[in-house]
Amino acid sequence: MKNKVLLFLSADMFQGFVWKDGALVHEQTFADNQEGREKFTAFLRTWRAPAYLLTDLIEEDFRHETVLHLRGREHTAQIQRKYEQFYRNTTFRQATLHQRQLEGRRDDDMLFSALTNPATIQIWLDIILQQHTPLAGIYSVPGISKPLVRNINADHILLLSWEKHSGLRQTYFNTKRLYLSRLTPVNDGQSFSEVVSSEVARTQQYLKSLSLLPLGQTLRVHILCHANDRHELQSTLRDAGDMSYEYQDIHELAASLKSKDSYSDSDATHLLLHLLAVQPPHTHYAAAEHTHFFKLWQLNTRLLWLGGLLTLASLLWSSISLLEGGWMNDDRSTFEAQTQRLTQQTQQITRGFANNLAPAADMKSAVTSLRTLHSYSPPPETILAGLGNALADFPRIRIDSLSWQSGSGNSDTIQVGGQLEGWDNNYRGSLGYLDHFQQALKQQHYGVSALTLPLDISSKGSITDNTLEGTGNPAQFSLRLTWEPPQ
Repeated sequence: MKNKVLLFLSADMFQGFVWKDGALVHEQTFADNQEGREKFTAFLRTWRAPAYLLTDLIEEDFRHETVLHLRGREHTAQIQRKYEQFYRNTTFRQATLHQRQLEGRRDDDMLFSALTNPATIQIWLDIILQQHTPLAGIYSVPGISKPLVRNINADHILLLSWEKHSGLRQTYFNTKRLYLSRLTPVNDGQSFSEVVSSEVARTQQYLKSLSLLPLGQTLRVHILCHANDRHELQSTLRDAGDMSYEYQDIHELAASLKSKDSYSDSDATHLLLHLLAVQPPHTHYAAAEHTHFFKLWQLNTRLLWLGGLLTLASLLWSSISLLEGGWMNDDRSTFEAQTQRLTQQTQQITRGFANNLAPAADMKSAVTSLRTLHSYSPPPETILAGLGNALADFPRIRIDSLSWQSGSGNSDTIQVGGQLEGWDNNYRGSLGYLDHFQQALKQQHYGVSALTLPLDISSKGSITDNTLEGTGNPAQFSLRLTWEPPQ
């Protein structure tokens, strides 16, 4: 997928971006008024691509609960009860399994979270749904940040990032699992280092009050920043016994994520949007009705691929039919006509797919054509596979000629002519060897009938000349094989 629409919502700003091949190639800001909403509508009409909405809001709540380990409907009902208990006034909520306990009843440790001010999102979401934009999900900065701490060797990590239009985001991870996050607005005139210095100490005390940071454990503070801010931060922040600081250069991190954007300061907005584009998490805040058009878009894309594969399969099958022309009888022209008709049907289906949803009738035709193509006749390698398997076990059998006749349905007839080497006038042993070969063919789903044998032991038969001479020459035989597909 080359193009994506990335939307970024903060408390005071709503922006739209177009992401293409690792870079943000277009950026537009929309005011929270009638003019801004009209511009956003025009933006969605211009850029027809799947959309991903990223939020960075103060009104995001996190709760940890231990619940019974249930499955199916009982589990769904239990989660729904928790939603109603914690977040009754919003539909933007999710539940994430942290781990299953190892002792006792082995209950589930869950993280429940929600965007608690739905009005902030709903005004823009309504426009997205009105335009039938395929919305993949509604995400938050804490929810997509886990890849940023994956390689940090610590149990207690506080990830700090600064988003210019939101503020200082502090996200706490315990054993690489998200536990909570805080957003602090940055006032005009405050430096990045000043806000970090004052806010990190508060967050540390808050974690201790919740017993998330045990006594004696070190909090690893990991700061995403530009090289210019790093020097100032290092001169301001000092490691303590229970707190240490690490700095991640935003340029280096962007390069590791293959982002092609440029970063002139510590603003991590573009980096987080790129991270969302390349590694969207499976869980998010959107409900099923919000992602309805995205699921239809996925279905339509798969049908387009199916149409292309059907066309390619038809062309390949037609080519194989031409190469096998010497094996076919008068039924060949009928088979080729049917193949051509199937090719035309699949091409019509492919052309019928629009950029949006394909009509249901075309979808049905595509599936019917595929089934017809598969059921008409199996490929030659399937029919001849059993003959090859049998020949591998009988090295004295040498095939000199093979002719093919395609019958009705899935019935195909093969006439095989060959020689039995090592005859040496050992009539009983050689005929037994040939009989075992015929039995092996029957086990490979062939009906076998002998047309000619080296030695005709019937009352009307006669011994062929080459077998009477006793010279060890090969003995001629021919068989008719009727292949029936296994049931």
